Amino acid sequence: MDPLFVSSVVSNLLSILFLIYLLFRFFELSFLNPIVKYSFSILEPISRPLRLILPVVFNIDFSSLVLSIFFKGLSFYLYVESQSLSTDSIESITWACLSVLLTISLILRYSLFISIIGSWVAPTSNNALLIICHGITQPLLRPFQRLTAFGGIDFSPIIVFFILIQIDRMIHNLRFYLELPGLF
Repeated sequence: MDPLFVSSVVSNLLSILFLIYLLFRFFELSFLNPIVKYSFSILEPISRPLRLILPVVFNIDFSSLVLSIFFKGLSFYLYVESQSLSTDSIESITWACLSVLLTISLILRYSLFISIIGSWVAPTSNNALLIICHGITQPLLRPFQRLTAFGGIDFSPIIVFFILIQIDRMIHNLRFYLELPGLF
């Protein structure tokens, strides 16, 4: 197996971990949750030095965001090198930023899906993952729940899914317009 490709995959996974950590901080999930607590103990020492330069503003941890973009860009660069393609730094950074936006959307959609299935299967569960997914998706659903509750059925997840899919389409259209490779 190509070591550059393996390094690209590891770098991409690190980027996703920092994005999940960013969402934990953004949605102010409880540090009593074992998953949040463990991720904080692992990722906080890495992002803390950067936080001196890039603070948390409006619950957005810019140090985690920059680290995620860095690892996405590194993943892109390593993949391009393993395939012997040509690229420049502007293209790598642009691709990394768009990829981070798509990954955030994907994480939100999976969280919404897990939250919906969890509410059907185990509505009173104290599972740490279900609590995280509920904590991430509830602020997204709340504005639409007032408008879409008909006869005890909540249609707000459909609206949020639709909005996230439209955001993905806009990002993909921007990628095509900028003529970036489709490695998302």
